[in-house]
Amino acid sequence: MNKVNTLCATALLFLSMSASAQVKFKLGYDFETEYYTVSVISETSLVYPNNITNAGQVTIKVPANNFDPVDIVNHVVGMKWEANSRNNAPSEAPEFDYISFGQNLPGITTPEYVAGDEMELFSFKNAYGCNTSNGVSTAVYLVDNNTDPFMYPNSQSANIGNALSILGANGIDFGGIEGSPVVNCDPNAVLETKEEIGITKYSIFPNPASEFVNVRIDWATDAADANILVMDATGKQVAVSPVNLNNGQNTQKIRVENLPMGTYWVYLAGDDWKVGLDRFTKQ
Repeated sequence: MNKVNTLCATALLFLSMSASAQVKFKLGYDFETEYYTVSVISETSLVYPNNITNAGQVTIKVPANNFDPVDIVNHVVGMKWEANSRNNAPSEAPEFDYISFGQNLPGITTPEYVAGDEMELFSFKNAYGCNTSNGVSTAVYLVDNNTDPFMYPNSQSANIGNALSILGANGIDFGGIEGSPVVNCDPNAVLETKEEIGITKYSIFPNPASEFVNVRIDWATDAADANILVMDATGKQVAVSPVNLNNGQNTQKIRVENLPMGTYWVYLAGDDWKVGLDRFTKQ
């Protein structure tokens, strides 16, 4: 479990030199069975020989010292996934352990990639169950190759990330994450972090501002209604702007010319969550 599958890692690093992204990865959770499931959604249909798949890796990040994948179930004929490496509490993200799954080599298969269709790769359980009694977060993340702080190069020289080596895709086939990158086994959990909610990137500009500020949010999950809140230094709400967040980049313009000079804090809030984004100065 703690040994890196060197062959898989070497293959993935080599393929990263000529990657062509066509497949999105997805993480789901079934509350009844308590199984986590990793799936892929292909952006194009691939038939033989372009669907030949000969390597793969999936990395999740989990609460430190609170997760061990067991009872792995494979869903694609010929693909056998196993948890083959683990990196505990790296300095880049000490609250998490990173667990990578790889195909048991040799793993040459010819799955049916149909454009837009979800194909389940494998499922697994947590040996500790949904442990909500110790106060540790129960959120499990699918690593984003583009934004995760522990992506290579890193403090442990670990090769992590999500990839499939597909002949017709010319290499590592990471096209992003479908839906939210996080699932939670606790149905009563309140999402409070930017990553849990689905924010991958944000910015507020111009800063300082005089007449208006633009709030730009990269949203990585399904469309949602929310409010952008502006608070003053005392915590008083001085402006609110409803926003419909769609998957992708969203920009909202907020007028601030009537606000007194000073520093203001911007929050994004939904029905049962609120996260702080950043602050700006009104001049």
